[in-house]
Amino acid sequence: MKRFIAMFLVVMTVIAYAQDGTGIGARFSDEKKLTMPIKVWGEVVKPGIYPVPLGYDLLGILSIAGGPVNTAKLTNVKVLRGYRLDKEDPIVVYVDLQQYMETGDESLIPEIREGDTIMVPPKFGKNFVTNFAALLAIAQSITIIAYYIDRIGAE
Repeated sequence: MKRFIAMFLVVMTVIAYAQDGTGIGARFSDEKKLTMPIKVWGEVVKPGIYPVPLGYDLLGILSIAGGPVNTAKLTNVKVLRGYRLDKEDPIVVYVDLQQYMETGDESLIPEIREGDTIMVPPKFGKNFVTNFAALLAIAQSITIIAYYIDRIGAE
């Protein structure tokens, strides 16, 4: 019975120690970060800010965001740096994911750092088709108005 009580007290002490925030797990999470915030914008399924595990590459992060959509321009993905390591370090890194998919060349995929923003731009055709459809609708409206004005003037 004494053993049971001793074990019970040890277990309860460990539970209380872990719950008050001073336990081993809490100190470990304060000393070492396990994730980093990364922003993903543009033509992906779920744009947003993601807590990404350390060591994830660009492809892994885009996968977390659901991957690129059909209207994504994969030849001009931008990584906007949250900070520079030195003066020569570019603030914007351009990535050609299409070339990576064709060659498998890992050197084309940059390291992702804490605070980076990944921007997947749309293809030119996406905006062109949308804008062209709006222009056609306006032209059609003007043509209809001109037709009725002409008919009223002829009477």
